[in-house]
Amino acid sequence: MILLLSFDIHRKGGIERLTIHVKHALESSGYSVKLLTPKTIGPSWWGRQLGRFWFLLQLVPSLLRSKKILSMHVLLLKPVGWLQCCRRRNQSLHCWAHGIEVWGKNQSLHKNELMRCRSLLASSSFTQKQLATLNYDIKVIHPTADLFDPATEPKSLPESLKLLTVARMCRQEHYKGHELIIHAMHKMHQNGELPQGLRWDVIGDGDQRPELEKLVQELGLQPWVCFHGSVSDSELRTAFQQSSVFLMPSHFEIDSQGNASGEGFGIVYLEAALAGRASIGCKEGGQTDLIQDKRTGWLIEPNIPALIDVMRIMFNHPEIIATYGANARKYALKNFSVEHFRVQLMNALMI
Repeated sequence: MILLLSFDIHRKGGIERLTIHVKHALESSGYSVKLLTPKTIGPSWWGRQLGRFWFLLQLVPSLLRSKKILSMHVLLLKPVGWLQCCRRRNQSLHCWAHGIEVWGKNQSLHKNELMRCRSLLASSSFTQKQLATLNYDIKVIHPTADLFDPATEPKSLPESLKLLTVARMCRQEHYKGHELIIHAMHKMHQNGELPQGLRWDVIGDGDQRPELEKLVQELGLQPWVCFHGSVSDSELRTAFQQSSVFLMPSHFEIDSQGNASGEGFGIVYLEAALAGRASIGCKEGGQTDLIQDKRTGWLIEPNIPALIDVMRIMFNHPEIIATYGANARKYALKNFSVEHFRVQLMNALMI
């Protein structure tokens, strides 16, 4: 049996979706999988503590029965360490490393837990490089996506330019690039360069959303910007199909305190590619495994002039958008398919 540790898969996060893909890949290859997730049992602090205690109680027999353990987040390695005495002999432990949770100072904080693993699975070559100082066995497994059926041809591009961003708007994740886009559009508005038919659709929610909406109003950008909040998978699929280009200039940085920011992979870039849409991202981060500069999209420096340069290209040469979008889809179908993901996972776990 393979023990799979993750967060509650009923949530919509990227790690939860990846967990489902991992479980399906293992089961489709004939392996028995036990998925164990901590959950809150009841309200307030007591509910969280009770949920953690229940998780530990379930973990004990699962450790005794499993041949391999795959933790989908470094934080879930701690309870495995607490119950070391319950682990079987020759039981292999593996951990998935996504991005900021193992970058910068977080790598030092979790180094002991990471070094107890037989191998680490990284979502991108960028994360693999960030972990290189561990001098450890780190295998890259690119996540896959299931928002679009690969057999379905993508919708045609809209007549006027429609930009789409899908990202949380949280102060803790300010690196997603919303403010950069707003200020670039404002600069172009001042220069009279924003076409009347242009629209920027913003999907996502968070504690920074009111501030961003206020900034759009103050800069007079309401005719070009529409905030949609959180949406269902069906609505998200439609949003990609009605867009021209996916835009998320999420930037990588490690500040003076060691706090890291940036994309470990960025599943939304893959979803855009499968929809036949080009993407705009920054030059550092996990998205560089997905976006080929000036072939499937654009990789830019995280500043206003760089973004404006690309937007001018899109305004003046719309035919490039279609070409890059078609290239993005071909690249995604070849390198990020469900079967490719399954094979990479089997090889990484040596099963």
